[in-house]
Amino acid sequence: MNSKKPGAKRASLATLGVLAAGAFGAFAVLPAQAVMPVVKTVPWVATHPQIPHSTYPGRAVRLKGTSSQQGANFQYAWDFGDGSAPALGVVSDMNAIDASHTYAGPAGQVWSARLTVTDLNTGQAASRTYYVEMKTKSLEVEANVAIDEGLWYLHKTQFRSPGACSDCSNWQQGGAASSGYHGVTAANLNAFMVNGHQVAGSADNPYAETVTRGMRFLFTQLSARGIGSQADGLNGGTYNPDVNGNGLAIYNAQNEAYQTGMLLSTIVASGTPNAIAPTGPANVFGRKYIDIAQDIVDNISYCQFDTAPGGGWYYSCNGYDDNSISQWMAIGLLGARSFGAQLPQHGGAPLPNVVPEWNKVWLRNSQVAANPPAYNNGGGYFGYQGVSNVWGPYAVTASGMVQLVMDGIGRGSSPAGGPSWEGAETFMRENWGNDLIYPGNPYYSIKAYYYGLFSFTKAMLLHDPDGDGIPNPIACLASFRQGTDKPPTDWYGAEKGKIDSCSGQAATSDGIARTLIRDQNGAGYWSGHNYEGQQYPFETAWAIMMLNRTVFESGVPVAVAKAIPNPAVVGQTITLDGADSFHQDGARSIKSWQWDFNNDGIWDATGPVVTRSFPALGNYPVNLRVTDDATPEKSATTTVVVQVSIPPLAPSANANGPYNFCPATAKWFLDGTGSVNPDQGQSEPGRPGDTIQSYAWDLNGSGQFNGATGPQPDVKAYFQGLGVGNYVVQLKVTDTTASSFPSSGLGNLSGVARADVNVRDAGDPACAACIANLAARAKPGKIQLTWSHVAGVDSYNVYRSTLNGGPYSLIGKTLSNYATWLDATVVNGTSYHYVVRRVAANSDELCQSNQASATATNR
Repeated sequence: MNSKKPGAKRASLATLGVLAAGAFGAFAVLPAQAVMPVVKTVPWVATHPQIPHSTYPGRAVRLKGTSSQQGANFQYAWDFGDGSAPALGVVSDMNAIDASHTYAGPAGQVWSARLTVTDLNTGQAASRTYYVEMKTKSLEVEANVAIDEGLWYLHKTQFRSPGACSDCSNWQQGGAASSGYHGVTAANLNAFMVNGHQVAGSADNPYAETVTRGMRFLFTQLSARGIGSQADGLNGGTYNPDVNGNGLAIYNAQNEAYQTGMLLSTIVASGTPNAIAPTGPANVFGRKYIDIAQDIVDNISYCQFDTAPGGGWYYSCNGYDDNSISQWMAIGLLGARSFGAQLPQHGGAPLPNVVPEWNKVWLRNSQVAANPPAYNNGGGYFGYQGVSNVWGPYAVTASGMVQLVMDGIGRGSSPAGGPSWEGAETFMRENWGNDLIYPGNPYYSIKAYYYGLFSFTKAMLLHDPDGDGIPNPIACLASFRQGTDKPPTDWYGAEKGKIDSCSGQAATSDGIARTLIRDQNGAGYWSGHNYEGQQYPFETAWAIMMLNRTVFESGVPVAVAKAIPNPAVVGQTITLDGADSFHQDGARSIKSWQWDFNNDGIWDATGPVVTRSFPALGNYPVNLRVTDDATPEKSATTTVVVQVSIPPLAPSANANGPYNFCPATAKWFLDGTGSVNPDQGQSEPGRPGDTIQSYAWDLNGSGQFNGATGPQPDVKAYFQGLGVGNYVVQLKVTDTTASSFPSSGLGNLSGVARADVNVRDAGDPACAACIANLAARAKPGKIQLTWSHVAGVDSYNVYRSTLNGGPYSLIGKTLSNYATWLDATVVNGTSYHYVVRRVAANSDELCQSNQASATATNR
């Protein structure tokens, strides 16, 4: 253990503001009433604040935090955690305290940066940790950094306390409700929500307040009016669009079709249908979100244009048919369906929904025929207010595709006579690379016009060819033209010149992700990629949602896969671990894990942790798909590349975790025994076999790995000194390459891994549910363990030690929730000490039991 007194680093950080006060000599230190600032830092994952923010070599990233106080006497200090000089400044905006920094270190290195705010008048200070991890540069990592920077830009530019609503915030021009589109506020809130930042989020997350204030403004911009019958353009006569029968329609009066659809999508993105509107006019304030959403759906149904050809929407209710505007109503209806709202039906009878059926009429009348099955006439696109190609053919075609999704039309389900999904998709694929011909031209370049690009993304993600409400996303944009020279392309992840996962050929143009990453401004925003300036304020939110590949989900599942060891040698057993996969929505969880070992699209194994070996040298991509417990289910995939090579190879560290430490547990052990040296025992002739020679732990994010040593150190004294909270530790394991393979010219090789540490108090539910009655009973050549089953636990891990108090080694796993274990591997006359740990569905250990001991006997 490090001899440094626990908490010493934090104490020194807390005094940074006082020590550096000379740098701000204009501010005299005067007696004042004590004010303890409350400091918060932005988490990368709202539901898992210990997951670090990502960076990559050469990338400057912003560290982001807030304070409850501001003014000349409040100073901030950002300690970057890597030994560089801290960034100091006066807290001039308590809602935005950031500092830019470029980290340098190996992939996997985690830094525990810290924001400290000091009241120079009193010397009182508070601080909060901010985790950053170095990643190997990849498209996924770059996208995550871009999202991280974009959300912070939106947070910083929110106008607070606009008008009479003192606890509201918005993104209107100058904060005035009448300035700028209300849809900008809705879109920006949507961007936060689909990344898991919600009203009901942790109070330690600054974005929770950002979203809360924004939602309070959003409901003030809704209006209610009466609703009556609507003309039935399909069957003649009228039908009743008032599904819940309350006589109300709710809408946004400002450019109604645009804004109302956007506001509805944002309400849906909250993921909380039973939440209560905290603001708003009569018939909005105090009502459940789902009831408000239903009245908005009723209004959208009522406002569908009812004069031939009909079936679309316009700026005003029942105004006209317009393929630019109609997508916003369509996307609002799609989200509302998943939220629990319903569309009206013909006369209340169980017949097809009138709204999508009528919309098909409009789409048939606004799509240029594509002449299936060859699709060779260049048609397939949608017009603006008819078939005429007079404005943004790529944007309005994408809008038509969103409406097709609402109507339950997709690949293989296009009706005879149209409208045609295949025709529209063919048109988009045939013109996908036109950004190379018309770079930066929003009229002719699909990727230079975010309004249409966002529509296209929505359509591909929500594609639902059978209309059952369960999306069947399209990953590969394809052309159905006979003899096409445009192979399928990964519309999201393709990178020009690199192998396209959809065609197996070098991509001829970039997909959406690379396009957006390249277009992002250094300040974190996107702007200038639209046909006219009024759309610029929407771009940052749209780009964030496109990069996250979400529309109105309240957070999505995220797949995380690691392989141990990696690299490995031929034939070695490799553990593939997906237990760190998580959900951005705290109300959801991962329920299944599927593994594809050979990248052939066939799932070869299931479970959070599986094993595999590879028979030859090479790089092997292994795919993991995780699926959540939502209805409909949502999935996410990732790939880990396993490198099979020849010695010498670096060891793979395994820091285990997450650790849940409870006061009743006598010792708090970290466990690095799962670390693997892939070339264990191998060497050049006459040299000692390679092995792991040291285990070094970094407990405070200093990067020094001097907090503890050994494979299983007891760290209770250190973390008790820090107190209840969430922390991150790192393990570095180092081998003996220098002596085992001297001709390689390499020094000893190391591997680094991180783990979460959660220090609980006795009243924490995780501790209250610890097994406290583990008992051990000796039998001849056996020891029987029993305990009381804990409801909701999937299984248990059984540990044993010959040392009283541990450390312990895993000796078995129950295959069910049976609360018993028979240890038949004992030596008579030897005393054994046991603990049992509860195991979650993803294989995480939740809590350690009391210790039970017994001595095996001969009889």
